[in-house]
Amino acid sequence: MNRITQIALCGAATAALFFASQALGAPNAGDWPVVGHDPGGTKFSTLTQITPANVTGLKRAWTYDTGDPAGGFRGWEITPIVVNNLMYFPTARGKIVALNADTGTEAWKVDLTSFGIRGPGAKYGVSYWPGDAKRKMAPRIVVATNDGYLLQLDAKTGALYKKFGKNGLLNLAAGIMEKFGGNYTVGATPAIYKNIAILSPMSGEQGRYGVPGDPRAFDLITGKELWRFHTVPRPGEANFGDWGLNGWQDRRGPGSWVPMTVDTETGTVFIALGNATDQNYGGNRPGNNSYATSVIALDAVTGKLKWNWAITHHDIFDWDVNAPPTFVEVKKDGKVIKAIAQSTKVGYLWILDRATGKPVFGSEERPVPASDAPGEVASPTQPFPLKPEPISRVSMTREEVSRISPESTKSCQLQYDKAVQAGPDTPYMMIPSLVFPSSEGGGGWGGASFDPQHGVIYVNTRSLGTMAQLRTSRSSNMFDSYAKQKIPFEDAQGYPCSAAPWGELMAIDANTADMLWRVPLGEYKELTARGVPKTGTANAGGIVVTASGLLFVGATADKTFRAFDAKTGKELWSTELPNNSVDTPMTYMGKNGKQYVAAVISSGLDNFNHPRLPSPGTNQITVFTLP
Repeated sequence: MNRITQIALCGAATAALFFASQALGAPNAGDWPVVGHDPGGTKFSTLTQITPANVTGLKRAWTYDTGDPAGGFRGWEITPIVVNNLMYFPTARGKIVALNADTGTEAWKVDLTSFGIRGPGAKYGVSYWPGDAKRKMAPRIVVATNDGYLLQLDAKTGALYKKFGKNGLLNLAAGIMEKFGGNYTVGATPAIYKNIAILSPMSGEQGRYGVPGDPRAFDLITGKELWRFHTVPRPGEANFGDWGLNGWQDRRGPGSWVPMTVDTETGTVFIALGNATDQNYGGNRPGNNSYATSVIALDAVTGKLKWNWAITHHDIFDWDVNAPPTFVEVKKDGKVIKAIAQSTKVGYLWILDRATGKPVFGSEERPVPASDAPGEVASPTQPFPLKPEPISRVSMTREEVSRISPESTKSCQLQYDKAVQAGPDTPYMMIPSLVFPSSEGGGGWGGASFDPQHGVIYVNTRSLGTMAQLRTSRSSNMFDSYAKQKIPFEDAQGYPCSAAPWGELMAIDANTADMLWRVPLGEYKELTARGVPKTGTANAGGIVVTASGLLFVGATADKTFRAFDAKTGKELWSTELPNNSVDTPMTYMGKNGKQYVAAVISSGLDNFNHPRLPSPGTNQITVFTLP
């Protein structure tokens, strides 16, 4: 395979080649047909019309207002997809919308409540299935709803495909939730491989008993469940006993709440799994707890495990793997290694061989601090990648408190002195402890992005610690347990007590795992006006990479959408938004021959904002292009 072919398979053509092999509804080369752009989630576009030289000329082309209020705990975290000049996405209030991608005018809109669906429609977005040419099945939009249904809509008309499931609705909760109650909430958009939809539920973070987090696969033609992988091993399965003798029975989770990625050449699906429950106490789950807080690779047709890699043993930190595995290629020792880049809350980026799951640049087990919680048997060691360097703060000394003002420094040092901070993997304790990067830090749910033309990985991160203390609680009303009670670790104005930068954007050489550059991402203008160097802000969402050498990113807590030079990290363009853009943006070529860039405007970051900001207005999609 020559290098040009490799780039095509990693870039825009990956999805088109895959879809073309099955159906007539194949996307165009300039489309954005998957939430992560392609099955490997690279978020890389081969489009070059918008360049570092002309990006400052970007203007708003159109805005679509959903009318839904912009508030909420996390905001409207979706990325639209574009196929054949139609843009598809779910709203926050249970509608699926298709827009003309050139103009933003509605092609169709379906209210899921008309089918009996309750509440919000879907998380992160929708999936495109090109249908089946042999069976003359038209292209479909595949939707996994937040209350546990899988359905298909005609891509051109929005009509419900009623031969799927029962009158068009496949009940994912049947046979599962009768025992546990509540909704079967799918974690993210279904991954599509041939005629198979693969999904996993969100399983929550507290409680011994509850919905199993098992990934499942369904035939989009027949509705039949094809396989189910047990994320808590059962008797007779590999790694059984890693949750104690009875820890597997009716165990809640671990599920996945971020998009999966698919290797269409090998038929492998890669899944980032969440943490074990209870999230901060493992007294009722002794062992390493396979496959919680891990990346797993499954055969997409059979569900058979190919490999797994534990990011954390016996997770008591709330370090669920919170980002999609991103496809990358590594040139090392004269070979090209197909790999994944996995960003984590732990503050590290793992580069894992796609075939074996082994770290391409090595790893080692290192001793970590012990827990003082009664009955807790914490893992004495945790895995650390040898390269690249940490992508966010993983520990903190007293001298590394905020320096934005003398008052902040004094206040933050006094707070630091009241807590335990024993380096990387400090657990939450029965006395106040300070954990970095914590569930509020590290890499965000957007995950890494990859430029296959230059072999560069891009990632945005947060360096925000959490101060907390374990308190007694009841697990599923049956077991004594412990959960963290947060203690503010911020100054009197609400800014983080750790030294800036609080948010960063960075580039990593995939072939050497060396850091090429890292810059603050986001700005508090009131601090800049006081002469404080740019601090960066909390951020959540991903990065678009283009073949012209641009990075587009929203994600920050300062209501700004930005473009950066991919080679240097220099900010080239920015525009103020009516609200935060807590999403992964996207870019596409319109039917009119113009390249567009889309940002989703909501609020979000309510649990990450420092200081917290109001979230007025509505959820919108704003699209930019050159005049």
